[in-house]
Amino acid sequence: MSHSLAVYNFKGGVGKTSTSLSLAHSWSRSFKVLLIDCDPQANLTQALVDEQSTTSLFTLTKSFLHNEQPDVKPIEIHPYLHLIPGDFQMSSIESNSQFISFGHIIFYKLLSAIRHQYDFIILDFPTHFGVTVKSFIANINSILIPATPGSFSVSGFKKLLSYLSQVKKEKQLHILGIFFNQYRKQTLFHQRIVREAEQELGSLILDQRIRESIRVSEANEQNESVYSFTDQSAVAEDFLKLSEEVIARMNRTELQHAIELLEEKKVAK
Repeated sequence: MSHSLAVYNFKGGVGKTSTSLSLAHSWSRSFKVLLIDCDPQANLTQALVDEQSTTSLFTLTKSFLHNEQPDVKPIEIHPYLHLIPGDFQMSSIESNSQFISFGHIIFYKLLSAIRHQYDFIILDFPTHFGVTVKSFIANINSILIPATPGSFSVSGFKKLLSYLSQVKKEKQLHILGIFFNQYRKQTLFHQRIVREAEQELGSLILDQRIRESIRVSEANEQNESVYSFTDQSAVAEDFLKLSEEVIARMNRTELQHAIELLEEKKVAK
């Protein structure tokens, strides 16, 4: 059975797209993986394909809105990695009254049509907590939350959990945890932020950090993965370890349990 997870934080600049790409490349060495670019900016799509496809998340959503049964054919990046491209027009569909009312049903139909073909489905979300994000959250298994030491706050994380808990879901949503991106090990400020986060959030913080590296930007610009460099960059090793830790955490912590853990820590103080 496939496992669907979104990489999400409503803060920008935390590495959602680079994380989605790196997890996909890592897992597609052994598993069948589908990437869905949910962000109208379509940065994930631009990192993987050069030409615009006639099929995108927008065209599929529009077909389902018209009660059609589209033939869902993702783009093959390689035999074990496929992509449903993003489209800037997804921003306009957010105001469609039908989509507002039935978006969760539309994405249920979309995922139901393809989930049997894949081991993992990774969704790269936009920052905006709008209808697209809410409708997909209603139908997926897990959320992975990237953060950077420079912009992280415990109160922001609690607010995110609160938002997620308000979404009516078809299944239990699991919180895979928070991991720190763009981490500088030698910086005392970064060390302090991570240490305080671990004290406040405990097991909700993943062990693996992703160090700050120009290799991530270079890989995205060249339509390559961080694993493609011949010098086997350290950041590639970081992402590989992160992918292993994420798999180990799947189905472990339900959203409500994560909220209860935070409440227990608050009472303990």
